[in-house]
Amino acid sequence: MKKGIFILCVIACLSAAMIPGAAAAVSNRGWIEVISNVDGASVYFDNKYQGVTLDGQLTVTVYMAAPVSTFRVEKDGYTTVSGILTMPEAGGTTKAYAVLRPVSTPTPTAAYGGLSVDSFPQGARIYLNGFYRNVSPTVFDQLTPGSYTVAFVLDGYQSYSTLVRVSAGTTTNVYTALAPLSSSPNSIYVTSDPANAFVYLDTLYKGKTPLTITGVTPGNHVVELNAPGYYPWNTTVSLPGGSTRTVSAQMISLTPVVTTTAVTTMATPTPTSTRAGAVPVVVIAALGIVGLFAGIMRNKR
Repeated sequence: MKKGIFILCVIACLSAAMIPGAAAAVSNRGWIEVISNVDGASVYFDNKYQGVTLDGQLTVTVYMAAPVSTFRVEKDGYTTVSGILTMPEAGGTTKAYAVLRPVSTPTPTAAYGGLSVDSFPQGARIYLNGFYRNVSPTVFDQLTPGSYTVAFVLDGYQSYSTLVRVSAGTTTNVYTALAPLSSSPNSIYVTSDPANAFVYLDTLYKGKTPLTITGVTPGNHVVELNAPGYYPWNTTVSLPGGSTRTVSAQMISLTPVVTTTAVTTMATPTPTSTRAGAVPVVVIAALGIVGLFAGIMRNKR
């Protein structure tokens, strides 16, 4: 019995000794509770990291000997919230509130557009603004907005081209059904100035102008003319099928043509000449008559 009483006394003494230390520890500190609407937000007191929010809050222990005055709560994708802290009394708790709002991300403006090109039959060669790019079907992206000429070329079919507009952020569809070339024969009527020029079709001699060449297959053909004293002349003729084309050649002479211009010259009048000595003779004769007339008058007196 005495032993049990002794043990209780020892426990009571130890408890009495510990109570002043615990009271001193509580009187040296407090707590600040940060309440936020976002979990995982980082909390800073006076720019020093304290932790992250969980279940909408974070409780931070602060000490009276090292007071804090400001807080900041932040998380990627949200606005940052900062404010002034109120230090708690020893053993007390104060609260700070931080409402974070999502940051609106602006939708990027598309800088390019696209073209989706297809044809029937497929496999046509596709040209954009005159440059070969691919065969149908195909898709072109990263195209600068603007107008584009799309051309379809396929052997055995008529070529086709169209003008399309490409807008940023959209894909423009282009489709065409190519028309087959006619298998009917064609004819070419060839004339020239001067006439009787030698005519060649795809390097084969056909005759002299004027000339009609019949049974020409569809497609592109080269017509060439030669004449003595003139420069050779040639052209390419495209025949779709079942048609007649006229080719007229104005040949250029190898010898330059010299043009003669008539010049009219006005005649210069010739002055009339006076015979030498004619004037003195007339004067002498007049003086002689006057002298004779004077002598007759003196004799009458």
